[in-house]
This record gives sequence, C-alpha cells and structure tokens, in this order.
Amino acid sequence: MKKFALQWLCLLCMLFILHLPCLAQVALVTIESDSVGWVLKRNGECHSINGAGAKSHFDLLDAAGANSIRLWSTNKSAILDSAHQRGMSVMLGLYLRPERTGMDYNDEYFVEGQLEELKQEVLKYKDHPALLLWGIGNELDLQYTNTRVWDSVEELAAYIHEVDPNHPTSTVLAGIDPAKIHMVRTHCPSIDVLGVNAYGSIEKLPLNIRRFGWDKPYLVTEWGVNGPFEAPRTSWGAKKEPPGGVKVATRLRRHQEIIEADSSMCLGSYCFLWGQKQESTATWHGLFLSDGRATDGVDAMHKAWRGRWPDQRAPSIKNISLNNLDWRGEHTLTPRAEAKVDIELESGNEGIQWQCALFPESKSKKTGGDRQKSLSQIPTVFSISDEGVMEFLAPKTPGAYRIFVTACSNEGKCSSANIPFLVQE
Repeated sequence: MKKFALQWLCLLCMLFILHLPCLAQVALVTIESDSVGWVLKRNGECHSINGAGAKSHFDLLDAAGANSIRLWSTNKSAILDSAHQRGMSVMLGLYLRPERTGMDYNDEYFVEGQLEELKQEVLKYKDHPALLLWGIGNELDLQYTNTRVWDSVEELAAYIHEVDPNHPTSTVLAGIDPAKIHMVRTHCPSIDVLGVNAYGSIEKLPLNIRRFGWDKPYLVTEWGVNGPFEAPRTSWGAKKEPPGGVKVATRLRRHQEIIEADSSMCLGSYCFLWGQKQESTATWHGLFLSDGRATDGVDAMHKAWRGRWPDQRAPSIKNISLNNLDWRGEHTLTPRAEAKVDIELESGNEGIQWQCALFPESKSKKTGGDRQKSLSQIPTVFSISDEGVMEFLAPKTPGAYRIFVTACSNEGKCSSANIPFLVQE
C-alpha cells in the first residue's frame, strides 16, 4: 500500500515538473520602431492591443476578439490566471495613491513605504506569463499640485527596468496637455509608453500627442463615449447621457477612425468598461448591466475587433423621448402629472422585453472614476405597450429624477437609455 502511494506521489511530482516550464514561461515584450512607426511585440510577434478594462465576463471578451485586459492594481492573481488560460495579456497596474485622495508626496515616510510595497508587488508578478506591461499609477495628474509624484513614478519605472527587463513601463494620464507631457518627459525618462485616458478628448488625441512633443509610442488606456464630466447638462445640473445606440455608433467610429488610424504611434487601446459601475448613472460607461446582462456595447466591440457583428445582436435604442421631447431636451413635470416615454430602436420591436425604473438623480461630486454609491430605485407603476411606449405618473415630491428604460432580446442581450427630469410645482 505504501509502495502504491509512493508511486502515485512520484507521478504527481513528475507531472508538476513537466508543467512547471509552461506555468513559469515569461512573455518577452518589446517595443520596436521601424520606418513606419512603433510596434509592440510579444515573444517576437506583433501584439496590437485590442483590449478592455475588465475583471469579469472573460468568455464574452474572448468571443468578441479581445487579446488583452487592463487592471488598475495588483493582488489579482486569479484574473491574471484566467487571462492566461484564454491567451490574453494583461496591463497590470501599480496603484500609486493620487494626491486628491489625501496622499502627501512631500511625506518621505509614506512615499518610501508606498514604493517599497509596490516593489514587492513587481517581484511577485513580474514572471507571470500573462503580464504584458506595467501601468505605474492612474490619473495621478488629475487635480494634483505636487509634481514630486513623478519622482515616485520614475523610481518605480527605473526599478522595473532593473529587475524585469521583459516588460515595458507605462504611466497613465487623464488626458494630455503640454505641461503634463513635459513633466513625464522630464521627470520620467524610464517610462517606455504613455497611457492616456481619453473620452471626448480622443477626437484630437493623435494630433495633440505630436503637437505637445511626445516622441515615444502611446496607448489609449481608457476610452468610450464622452464621460459625465463632458456631457451637456440641464439647468438643474443633471447630465444628459446618450442612448445605447448612439454610444454604439460613437465607439465604432472612434475605434476605426482614431485608434486604428494612428497605428504608427498608437500601440492599441483598452475600452472602458467591460463590466458595470455607478458613475453619475449606472449605465454610462459599463458594457454590462448591474445584473450582468450584456448590452449592445459588447456587440459594438465585437464588431470593432472582429470586423463583423455577432450572430445574435442585442437590440439598440437610438432615441428616447419624454412627452415627445427627446433626450437632448430639458424635461420638467408637475407632481403626479401623466408622462409618456417613447423608445425608437435601430430595428423592430418584435420579441422585445421592456423594463422601466425610476431613480433619484445622483448627487455625487466624485471625480476620476472614484467609487460612487449605487442609488435606490423609487417604486413606480409603469404601463408598458409592446411598441415601446411607457406611461407613468410623476413623483409627488418635487426634485430631480431620472427614468431608465431597458430593451432586451429573448437571448438576454440589452440596450438602455435614460432621461433626467425635474418635478416642480
């Protein structure tokens, strides 16, 4: 019996040893230049990034044609493993606390402690086979005053070059201007590629990256539709969010005409967000609903990455109106007034399942993607027709509200739209 157990133990050890090289195989990532421009290579093969900021829904991400994910921090071993199993690479974030969260970059004790902790994270993850490049800090330039933060970025980047010659370094800016580019060029020479989070500003990003003097390659590390901070507002300050179908068209155009068109300097991109989060609304950036259902935004990225639509497409809302005034207008109601919402889809309404929900308007003042609290739905009775017409009574309490409509197919793929409105006497 002991001999049998010993044989099994030896066999298991041999299997582990045989698989160990595969598990420990480090991807060699290089950035090379030629007469055309810059090229990112992984193990000698071109690796133009078609990626997303993602922590879940990897099966759909893989099916859509993505080859990379972006993470904003470490301690994500399971996600790295999942990406590797699907043949996807990872831009791994090293979280440096932004000044706007209370970090004092004049405090040498805390600065040094943060750096030492992150250096240990570099040693922990540098040999993971999914690792593509390091993202040192995210939007450290947002609402900051102390330029010493760039010293921390440079120290980490230089350290990575010493201990991990296989993976390039990056830092991520919240948009660009001449001053930001100057600071990174001057204080962070060990940064290999610039990451830029660009929403509305993506329209002029290829032009500005050159005008402002950046002479290395760059990545679009977050992009999508214009963010809440760029949106037009009502007179009471509510931000106007485009319907799902409008977002689809915007994403497709920006990917094709801006990101892909600048392949000489742009190494690829990570769309935002392959998941869901509350940011002014629960639907603004996320390509999934809060219950995990995929939206027409997922289909948009499938089309962008694979060049074709998926076999089964989500419905797509191209317009929403409240009392015959569309989402671009300013909507006011009196307490308990009758209201009607009309929806226009890209295709017909056959087989569509409709959902309506009423929420108070968000009062969050947080910026830079900082976590916001989800809102509680207001119980409301809706009358919904098969044609996508919803009727309801306005709340009796004056204030700012927002109505959400979701159109879903039998396969559970959805599109959403919303309209803010003000109830006043």
